[in-house]
This record gives sequence, C-alpha cells and structure tokens, in this order.
Amino acid sequence: MQDFDSHAIENVLLVSIDCLREDWLQRGISEGIVPTLERLATEGLYFDRAFTVANTTDPSLTSFMTASYPHTHGVQENGWGLDESIPVLAESVQDAGHDTFGVVSVDHLSDEHSGLGRGFDEYCDGGGSYDTLYPILSRIYDTKTFNTVFGAVKDVGTEQWNLKSLLRQTGLIRLHCRTAKSVTQDAVEQLDRVDGPFFGWVHYFDMHEPRNYDRGDLDTHDEYTAAMKLVDGYVQQVLDELEARDLREETLVILTADHGEALDDHGYTGHGRQLYDEELHVPLAFHHPDIDAETVSDQVRTIDIAPTVLDLLDVEVPDAFEGRSLRVNDDGTPPGDRDAFLTAYPEFAESIGLRTPGWKLIREGTEHELYDLSADPEETNDLVAAGATDGTPYDDLREKLQAWDSAGSDVSDQDIDADTQEMLKDLGYVD
Repeated sequence: MQDFDSHAIENVLLVSIDCLREDWLQRGISEGIVPTLERLATEGLYFDRAFTVANTTDPSLTSFMTASYPHTHGVQENGWGLDESIPVLAESVQDAGHDTFGVVSVDHLSDEHSGLGRGFDEYCDGGGSYDTLYPILSRIYDTKTFNTVFGAVKDVGTEQWNLKSLLRQTGLIRLHCRTAKSVTQDAVEQLDRVDGPFFGWVHYFDMHEPRNYDRGDLDTHDEYTAAMKLVDGYVQQVLDELEARDLREETLVILTADHGEALDDHGYTGHGRQLYDEELHVPLAFHHPDIDAETVSDQVRTIDIAPTVLDLLDVEVPDAFEGRSLRVNDDGTPPGDRDAFLTAYPEFAESIGLRTPGWKLIREGTEHELYDLSADPEETNDLVAAGATDGTPYDDLREKLQAWDSAGSDVSDQDIDADTQEMLKDLGYVD
C-alpha cells in the first residue's frame, strides 16, 4: 500500500452520506449512475472493507469525531450529547490553526442535541425548522389515530404516487432533516468564508427514510438508489466549487458513511436493530491528485478516520483516541487488519459484536451468533444455532468481546426532552 502522505494536502473535506452501504455503492458504480462517487472510490485510495462501529447516526458520527467507541464517548443513542471533556477531531484541527466548518442535515445532529459543534468555527444545522413547524403539525400526525390510519394506507398506490410520497413532497415528513440542496448551499457558503487551510465536514441525509430523490428516477430505480443518485449530483457540485476556487489540488476529499441500511436483508428494512454487514459495511475513500488509485482490503474502522486526518495534517493525535491512522506503518507495510467492535442501537436491541476479517460474533443478552465470513459472507448460517462451533475461534471471540465490553466506561442514560423524543419517533428511532 502506498504512503499517501502529501505535502500538497492543505485542506480536508470529509463527506459522509447517511445510510450508504458499500455493496449498494458498488452496484451504483457498476450501473454507471453515481459518476462522482465512482471517481472518488476508483481514482483514490479505497478501503473496501471499512466498518462502522455503531449502526445509528449520532453514536456513529460521534465515534468518527472522537475516534472512540460509544461506550467510551458515552453517546449511545440519538439525541444524547457529547460531554465537553471528550476530545474531538475539529478541536484539534482548529487548535493547529485551520479554519473549520461543519454542515449537518438532521436536527438531532445540531450542536444543541449532539454536542458535535465543538471545534467548528461555523456549524450549520439548518436553523431548526423542527422548533418552529413540528410542534404544530405533531398534534395531527403524531396522534395514535393518524399513525394507525397512515400505517395502513401510506404505501397504497404506486411508488411514485402514494400517501407517503405526497407527504414527502409537501415536506410534512421531512421536518427534522434538510435536503442535499440546502446542505450543499451551506457548504458552498463556507467555502466562500474560509481563509487559509481548512477542515470541513458535510453530512447528507437524503438516503435516510423518508428518502429524498427526483421523482422521475423512480421509473427505473427504487427509492434508495434514486436517493443515492441524487446525492451523487450534489457532491459533484461541492467538488465543482472547490475547482472554481482553485482549492481542489490542495484538498483531500474523504468519502464515507455513518452506517449502512438493511433493505429487507435478514427480514428487516432500516438500521439500528441488527449487527449484520448490511448495516455496518461502509465506503471509505481518500481522494487527492497526489494519491494513486488503489484498493486496500485490510479491515479498518470508521474510528480510524480522525487519527488519519490529524496524521496527514501533522497534528498531534489525542491519547484518548482509540482509532489509529490508516497510513502505512513505519516499515512501509500496510496498516493491517483491525478488529471492529460493534454496537446496535439500544432502543431496539442490547446487541454488541466483534468482527474480525474472517469471523463475526454477535451477542444479545446471553445469546450468541457466530458466522464464518469466508464461507458465509451473507451471514445466513449461525454456527451457534447449528451446534457447529467446534474448530472455530468461538471461545476466543467470546472472551475478547467480553473483555472489551467490561473495559468500557460506565455510561449513564441521558434524559431526552419530549420534543426530541417526538423527533426521534418521527425518524423511526423510537418504537
């Protein structure tokens, strides 16, 4: 693997796309419908076995910014906020003299809710339409009667023309999240504002339910794919703006996702409930003119992104970071496989797991599942249920997972106010 150190890297732009699973990106690339994401993935350094450590937005993105696991940084649910004592990526970059900006696209990522604005000179969250519009409309569509009726009729009709589609187009079920158009406008304004080296983070939410897409794309694509296609176009707009400002040659663009999305895999559509790869396997690309096209198949984690950024910018990595830089080792060898510990959304399931390059162990309560990923990449044959763990590393994996779980910090539940609870319910995070 190449050492992708480059003295030409002055700026870093981290683009994260909510719910973008790696295999679906590859499908989009093979169909030629995501040319921008394709260039980032195929013309740069691409890690094709990158895994998130949490399968929901706030715990995952907080892990990005703190390079630590949820049971270390304490944000285990959406709507919980990061304690100010936990070091964050943006603060380290800011202290080193870089301009910083963040553009987020869903209300529970606002600094008020998430605490992730620390270290950003500008943190754009859309101005809180939730606070102005939602309390009125929630009296209508958060009632039990409305949800009972809505649940029965929302999918009646075609995918283009049904009640759910109508509410999406009128904005009534997008009160908590911003479209790619709005996010991109803020990102462009920040590029106009920055003066000197910068670190920017832009998070797109359009692939998350309720998905945002061009209606005409539903003639040939499902909603998820249509949303991916839409986001691709807006990412290109941001890259065009970098070019227009003569910043592209000196800017490292990182592409990734907070988590994947189950699309009727393992009998479920959504994310947060299960620790199978469709919810955990994400893209990870580093694109810069001085980085050669290369695919690396070492298993890496999203908590490795922040220390890599600091390493490339020659900024000291905080001791509290649990992730490690993805640059080559001192002896020139690739970074090597890293074990990934996994956490599901506790509102849905008290599940944790351990993924090694060849094996997946999942624990929920006292029950375990074990998958041989080499022989069973779709995770359909649970070796524990089959009574076939002899000759496997089952006992070693259980011991390692237990040790990791026991070493975690004691995390206290955070109180969530009624408005935030309603917001999370509307986005599907609370049953």
